[in-house]
Amino acid sequence: MRFLLPGETDWREGTLVLENGTLYFSTGGLKTHTLTLRWISRIGKRSKGDYSIPLSSIRDVLREDGILRIKHTRKSGTDTVEVKLTGEEQVLNDVERELVLKLDAARFNIYFTHAGEGGVLSLEKNIELEKGLLKISNDALWIIGRDSHKRIGWDEIVNVEQKKRSIYKGTEYSAISIDYFNDKGNQVVSSIVIARGNTMDILKRRVTELLNAYKMDEKLSDAENQILTMMYAGALDLKPTAFAATAEAFGMSESELKNILSHLRELDMVDAEMKELTRKGIKYVVDLSKDGTFGG
Repeated sequence: MRFLLPGETDWREGTLVLENGTLYFSTGGLKTHTLTLRWISRIGKRSKGDYSIPLSSIRDVLREDGILRIKHTRKSGTDTVEVKLTGEEQVLNDVERELVLKLDAARFNIYFTHAGEGGVLSLEKNIELEKGLLKISNDALWIIGRDSHKRIGWDEIVNVEQKKRSIYKGTEYSAISIDYFNDKGNQVVSSIVIARGNTMDILKRRVTELLNAYKMDEKLSDAENQILTMMYAGALDLKPTAFAATAEAFGMSESELKNILSHLRELDMVDAEMKELTRKGIKYVVDLSKDGTFGG
């Protein structure tokens, strides 16, 4: 396997061992070539000088560009560092899943289903539900099925909406829809999570607390809000041939409209060409239309 330890610039070759609640990186010699990552769970040889991470100190586990990043606090508990792993995709999947399952985070028994692009799911249709777990930390939530796991960062979530409650064999169940950005681009996808009534109440309180922590603080003018909302709806024509008419419709000059768009670009609400909303802009507009965290 190959891993990059905190503060180092050269990848090391060695063995990964999970033993007694601690993850050990057996640090062999420095190598420049790539070997297949081997995952040894609960067995394996380790030495006294191995780099180690207590599972209780792990704060986040995420995958980016074929690299698995394990964020954790040092023994002092005052700062967060990370170890990076690289290897075959399936092996990284196994390591990621094992660590997420053991992550010290709030845990809920759920039923769930994922939607494709478009972010539209309906409980009125015959959707297939999978039994699984939902884990929540301060950085992300994970939806874990029998053969899959999905990480959704809090900064990626666009909306969380209460769907409906129902009674099945005397037990109340609730459903929420989680809308979030997919891995690439600004496309919104959705997942539906269903849990028992009392479990959902606890889950919603935790989700509300974390969404409020990631809530954007920008205070924009009415004109800026209207422009963003119309851009989101695809109803704002900013082509050069229509720019003057668009500015006039807002009761302002072309230079005033350009200044507003420039300001929104500086706030990272619109893209560099000032033609489309960024992820931040989309989240802001969706938040404007909501009536509370679980509105809709």
